[in-house]
Amino acid sequence: MSVSLLMLLPGFQLLLMFGVGAKKQELAGSPEDPSTRLRGLWRLHMRDTLLKGKGAGPHPMRGGVKQQLLYCRVGIGYHVQILPSGAVGGVHRPTEHCWLKVFAMKHGVVGVRGVKSGLYLCLSAEGLPYGAEKFSDECLLKENLEENHYNTYSSLSHPDIYLALSQKGALRRGNSVGRHQPCTHFLPRRTG
Repeated sequence: MSVSLLMLLPGFQLLLMFGVGAKKQELAGSPEDPSTRLRGLWRLHMRDTLLKGKGAGPHPMRGGVKQQLLYCRVGIGYHVQILPSGAVGGVHRPTEHCWLKVFAMKHGVVGVRGVKSGLYLCLSAEGLPYGAEKFSDECLLKENLEENHYNTYSSLSHPDIYLALSQKGALRRGNSVGRHQPCTHFLPRRTG
């Protein structure tokens, strides 16, 4: 099998499982939240992949994801960084910990992983961002393009919690801010 075909195989497996799951659901007549079903399918896929020894590790990224910076226009302007300790914050001048990979999970839902730290950006129920080794429900972020062409990132698991930085680049509790505040507005900056 060619390498490109092997890279597509997990996606085809998810489509097959999703289709079978939808058929079973129609037959059973029990409505289920689509995001809950997608997360469940993803967990099954990751478990099967790990048990079979395939893949590089327990993460949902595929090839072709570009490195980028997430720039917040608040204060003097800050870039999000994920440190190896799991701390998340902002720095004015980008460091090696600011390079991120933003990857799509489904339309409007993304995951973010630090290139250097290898940690996923997550939002806790208390509204604080943190870096995690394993991808979980708290790492699923809704990416919204705002009217000013900046993006906001909110928690899929915890509604109304946003990724936000203060005027000094420190974290702000995501449950104390709204999507129209500049502290929640991020501009993706890509390399080359």
